[in-house]
Amino acid sequence: MKVKEIMTKDLTSVREDETLKALIYLMEKTSVSGVPVTDERGVVVGFISERDVISAALPNYFEMLRTASYIPDINQLSRRLEEIKGDRVSEYMVEDVITVDEDEEDIHVADLIIRNELNRVPVIDKEGMLCGVVQRIDLLGALL
Repeated sequence: MKVKEIMTKDLTSVREDETLKALIYLMEKTSVSGVPVTDERGVVVGFISERDVISAALPNYFEMLRTASYIPDINQLSRRLEEIKGDRVSEYMVEDVITVDEDEEDIHVADLIIRNELNRVPVIDKEGMLCGVVQRIDLLGALL
């Protein structure tokens, strides 16, 4: 089955020059944990997730969570988010983003998702323009 047959035609994305505050608002309102980042033409140039934003605010947060003695300080996260909310998405996005072409086979995107532990993969057309996303649930639904 082709990716275009199982993808969600969701074009929710953020421009690389948007602020982190705008990104957080978008992700909160759309209930997504990460979005493709596009340039002014709609070409996918990156990906940014909640994890990227938390890591931007508190770079060692996820490593500290693994220690038994660490107790998260939500006030520290709040203060730091306030400091960086005006920063551009481009400063924190993953630039080496994994994408799939809409004409690729579903087995290819399944392999990418499993091997790279991804929740969602942007789908692009021949010009690199965002045309949808494939989520894990899209694959599961297609298998049934």
